[in-house]
Amino acid sequence: MNQQKMVSCLIGLFFLAAMTGYAQTGTPAVDWKGLEEAWNAYYASPGEANAAKMLTLLPGNVKITDIRDGFLVVNMIYDHLGILEGEIYSGKPNSIKLGFRLFTISYGTFEIALNKVIGNLIAFNPRLFLEELAAHRDLFLSLEPILTSFLRDTPDDPAVQELEKKLRIKCLESVEEKSLKSLRKECIKILKRL
Repeated sequence: MNQQKMVSCLIGLFFLAAMTGYAQTGTPAVDWKGLEEAWNAYYASPGEANAAKMLTLLPGNVKITDIRDGFLVVNMIYDHLGILEGEIYSGKPNSIKLGFRLFTISYGTFEIALNKVIGNLIAFNPRLFLEELAAHRDLFLSLEPILTSFLRDTPDDPAVQELEKKLRIKCLESVEEKSLKSLRKECIKILKRL
């Protein structure tokens, strides 16, 4: 009987240790110093190679909720987001991936700025927008903040809002890839609800 209890206790302890280990590794750690150095390199020379380096340092599709150690790095990226914005609108694939991947460490005004940049990508390259949105869908509880980001820019001009809404719908409708049709429909449906 004692041997059964001991085996049960050992199994329980093993299970508890496994779960504790999982909880500790469930959220990936971010190399904030490496990310800062990579961003400085990207800022100095925006391009696909430096964007790729940034991508290797950011978590895949996991939102980091504790950025205390990286607060200054996150704010530094936010302060110079315009550099990335130009690369995104130029259609550079790694820069577009980087724009989406930055949602893993964004919060507050940084996230609002990313919503605007990524939302505007719809007019520049709707196919790449949908491809990256599909690849990073786990990061978004709701698509409305990205799709309707233009509403914040023109709160007092319903005519401009309507034109932007129609432009985004038309751009999204131009994407014909079968693999993106479901997501395209979801995005258009959200925009039409406005």
